[in-house]
Order: sequence, then structure tokens, then C-alpha cells
Amino acid sequence: MQKRLMLPALALALVLPTAQAGGMAGMPMGPVSTAQVSNNTDVLFMEVMTMSNLTEIQTSQLALQKSSNAQVRAFAQMMITAHTQAQAELNNIAAMKGVRLTDKPGADQRLQYNKLSTLSGAAFDAMYKKVQVSGHSMTLELIQTYRSIGKDAQALAYAAKTQPIVAGHLEMAKKLP
Repeated sequence: MQKRLMLPALALALVLPTAQAGGMAGMPMGPVSTAQVSNNTDVLFMEVMTMSNLTEIQTSQLALQKSSNAQVRAFAQMMITAHTQAQAELNNIAAMKGVRLTDKPGADQRLQYNKLSTLSGAAFDAMYKKVQVSGHSMTLELIQTYRSIGKDAQALAYAAKTQPIVAGHLEMAKKLP
């Protein structure tokens, strides 16, 4: 009886790694971020902050290409520099903890990027401002929430350090033309 149960279990064990590695149609290819398989608050915070940082960098790179407004371009360059540095810090914290972070923004953020990429001139600048204000508002709320429930000392220190910077970015974004 035990041998009969072991055979299906062994067959399942051989099939599952193939499915998890992307061997089945519709399954994602390659490794996934830790947050996709965890409900740990600290891991989820790092993942969402990563998506936020990557969005800021990508939309701001687009602003450097598409905007002719000097104020928008200066803000975009500042966002690229600040969020690249913030992400490098977060990557170091995650690496020390064995956490694998995503390498791209969330689906909703990618849709915003796609919309931005279709615009130009004043329409682009207006939508870029809207994306920046909205993104920084949500990120500020995330940080405030995390600081009240997080447990990881390094991630909490990152949140505390980042909060006033994000609040400053939000105020600057609101003043964009």
C-alpha cells in the first residue's frame, strides 16, 4: 500500500518543479520575488517600496526624454538620482536578509508609464505631475503604515530615513507646472 502512495507523490514531485520554473503554459518564467510567496509585512514593505522606486526612476527617465520644461526636467533628474540611491540602500537591506525583490514596477504602474509614453508637451507634463503627486502620496501612506506595524529594525530605519524625503518630493511635485 505504501508503495502505491509513494509513486504518485514522486511523480507529483517531479512535475511541480517544472511547473514552478515556467514549464507550463501561462506560468511566469524565471525566479519570482520573495514577496510573491510571502505575507511577511517587512518583505511586503520592501517589495512595494521597490516598485515605487522603480516607477519613479522609469517615469522620470521618460520625462527627461519627453518634457521640454526645465522645471519638470530638473525634478525628473532629481527623482532618478534620489530613487536610484534609495533603491540601492533597499537592495542592500534585502540582500542581507535573503529577500529577492522585484525588478519591475507593478502592473498599475506600468500602465501609467504606458499612458505617459503616448503623451507629449503640456499634456505629458500635466500627467507626469499627476503621477508624481499620486505616487508620492501613496508611498508616504505606505511608509507611515509600515512604521506602525513593521518589525525589522533595518527596514524600519530605512522607512524613518525615507519618510521626510518622500514628503519633500511630494511637496515639490505639487509645485510642478
